[in-house]
Amino acid sequence: MRITIIGAGKVGLEIARRLDKDNHDLVIIDRDETRLVQIEQQMDVLCVKGNASSASVLKLPEVLQSELVAAVTNSDEVNMIACLMVKKLGVPRTVARIRDPVYARDLVLSKEDLGLDLIINPEYSAALEIARLLTVSLPMHTEPFADGKVQMVDFIVDDSHHHIVDHKVMDIDIPRSCLIVGISRKGKMIVPGGADRILTGDTLYLIGHVDSIKKFAAKFKRKRNHGATNVIILGGGRIGFYLGEKLCSLGIRPKIIEQNPRRCQELAENLPDALVLQGDGSDIELLKREGIRDTDGFVAVTGFDEENLLLSLLAKQLGAKQVIAKVGRPSYAPLIEQLGVDAAISPRLIMASAILRYIRGGRLLSLVLLLNGQAEVIELILHPDSRKVGKLVSKLGLPQGIIIGAIKRDNEILIPKGDVVLNGQDRLVVFTVGHNPGEIDGLFNVGRGLSE
Repeated sequence: MRITIIGAGKVGLEIARRLDKDNHDLVIIDRDETRLVQIEQQMDVLCVKGNASSASVLKLPEVLQSELVAAVTNSDEVNMIACLMVKKLGVPRTVARIRDPVYARDLVLSKEDLGLDLIINPEYSAALEIARLLTVSLPMHTEPFADGKVQMVDFIVDDSHHHIVDHKVMDIDIPRSCLIVGISRKGKMIVPGGADRILTGDTLYLIGHVDSIKKFAAKFKRKRNHGATNVIILGGGRIGFYLGEKLCSLGIRPKIIEQNPRRCQELAENLPDALVLQGDGSDIELLKREGIRDTDGFVAVTGFDEENLLLSLLAKQLGAKQVIAKVGRPSYAPLIEQLGVDAAISPRLIMASAILRYIRGGRLLSLVLLLNGQAEVIELILHPDSRKVGKLVSKLGLPQGIIIGAIKRDNEILIPKGDVVLNGQDRLVVFTVGHNPGEIDGLFNVGRGLSE
């Protein structure tokens, strides 16, 4: 598929790297010639120097022949204008990054009128994820697959789970229609074998029938975890604003610490239920005065990864029960979590995941990135002409790092054992580490595949 990416910044480059691995035909437009030269040295893509809102640039044959245009510059206005123009010129699908709260929430025209098929707001999505982590009553996160009949759940193992800690995977009592497909340990993802042991601090990933997942979740419910009620947000930028707005809507009055006086005034006017404090979040005395020791959640969402890491670790040392840091670079996230931060959130990765999920379509029905892209859960339809049709799961010869977690066949959900035979049009939920979605699609569909 030919895809044009407008904007070669950090987000555009992240998306381009992932799409390049899937062997898409990419066109990248940016005004910075130095940046484009660097990209051409890294990837086999066509780079075009020019203004993305210029008709002469958008009318280039390379752009008009694209099946999708993703506008991800730092300007919401440029993104909207570019998508509107290419849509009028005949490009089938458009995606725009729109970050400003006014545009994202109060568009005068509908997205269809603006020529937009998908609007992505990475800061808003990141804020929702952080709010979920702070307020969830169960220490688990679920993702639906197969029209909601299959779920993936992840949860953190602690000392209270004595019936699974230091036990082998094969010996753990879980519902028959569930399968442990992954273990995240110290920032690295493991595809477990039956002899692997579960350790305190591991994050387990299970895939199974929705009813079995619910039973499993109820069994591992933590009575002491009722979500955060006392939250400090460090940084009053877009994520801080969206998070404060979300928490206020849930009845939680967060404290937002921001250095810029003008921004403090804006936050106070727009978030009347939040307590906005002007100050330096690295001031230990300030944090102590504001009750960091009794804080349920501390969230660092400044524009600097290093500051978010250091202040999150400081908050943890001072007694904050749960600390979450925003990171701009997805590669930082595993390191940050290894150092003791409870969760690292990357808006760039959240946006890439959403765009990739939308782009794929076809027989790839959905895509979820885990552990900041180290692992992926992919739902796809098995092509009737695939070489895998008619084979036992035990005889598929799947490469290391790939597990079929569930199969939806008509209205039946199968958690595959070795004796299950694959049929054409089966919906497969595949857990994979170290393989990109294009390879997985080729493996199970009419492509050549990894092992053939």
